[in-house]
Amino acid sequence: MYSNVVNKYIWLMKVLLQTKYIPYEEINRRWENSGFGDGKKLPKRTFSTYLRETEEMFNVTIKCDPHSGYGYYIDDLDAYKKDKNRQWLFNSFCTKDMLDESKTIPEKIVYEDIPEKSEYLSLVVDAMKINAKLKITYKPYYANETAEYTIRPYCIRLYKQHWYVLGFSEQHNELRHFAINRMTNLEFTKESFVYPDDFTPELYYYFNVGIYVDQKLAPKTIKLRVYGTEVHYFRSLPLHHSQKEDFTGAEYSDFTYKLCETPDLIQEILRKGSKVEVLEPESLRTKIIDELNTMLNYYQK
Repeated sequence: MYSNVVNKYIWLMKVLLQTKYIPYEEINRRWENSGFGDGKKLPKRTFSTYLRETEEMFNVTIKCDPHSGYGYYIDDLDAYKKDKNRQWLFNSFCTKDMLDESKTIPEKIVYEDIPEKSEYLSLVVDAMKINAKLKITYKPYYANETAEYTIRPYCIRLYKQHWYVLGFSEQHNELRHFAINRMTNLEFTKESFVYPDDFTPELYYYFNVGIYVDQKLAPKTIKLRVYGTEVHYFRSLPLHHSQKEDFTGAEYSDFTYKLCETPDLIQEILRKGSKVEVLEPESLRTKIIDELNTMLNYYQK
């Protein structure tokens, strides 16, 4: 459980994110009405300490603008909102805080399964910090036997409740994904590696959905027609960061993307069922039709 002091920093961060500028008097009023204040004011010296600790904890800069009634605000808020690591950290704290407060109603909270072998995750992170090679024993779904690989971990990616390590496999002499839940053993080696200057995880996945990346594929303009209420889900949770809504109608909307045609993209589209139709390109439309025909054959046998 987080300390009560840490929970106060989380509370202050929430308050600052809720409004563009907020004066100390308003923060104090909210503090008095919160579970922390217990009807008492927040001393200015304590408030200053909380500001510094919140800045350090979430890697933000909090400033005070005299032109807005001496309102406090998070400087460069747009950069913070684009930083997935900081967003993940804050959301994780908020979720943990909410769950701690919900212990009296555990039967009313339904969880998704946690990925197996998640204890290996911290070891991978530690290896990435110092660019240490990892020796893994791995059993993919398509093989009956395990194999040992030495990898240079470049980054980790969470997709469909599974953690993946993207690393350079010395046995394969190429970049490969390794699912953490398929590892039967993981250990540090005494060897280090040089992280390539020209590699950026965000750029590596930039034109892709999921974890399948084929660097030989060129991104294409992909157009999807989304029907009915599914449109609202696409707006609230875009399929990809390149998503643009080109047409909005009463019965459907058209969305365009800049993406590579990969198996993960095809599965994402098929997962939407009859709510999504591929309009362009014809090559992707054909692949979807082939998959649907294969499925139909299964049911007609």
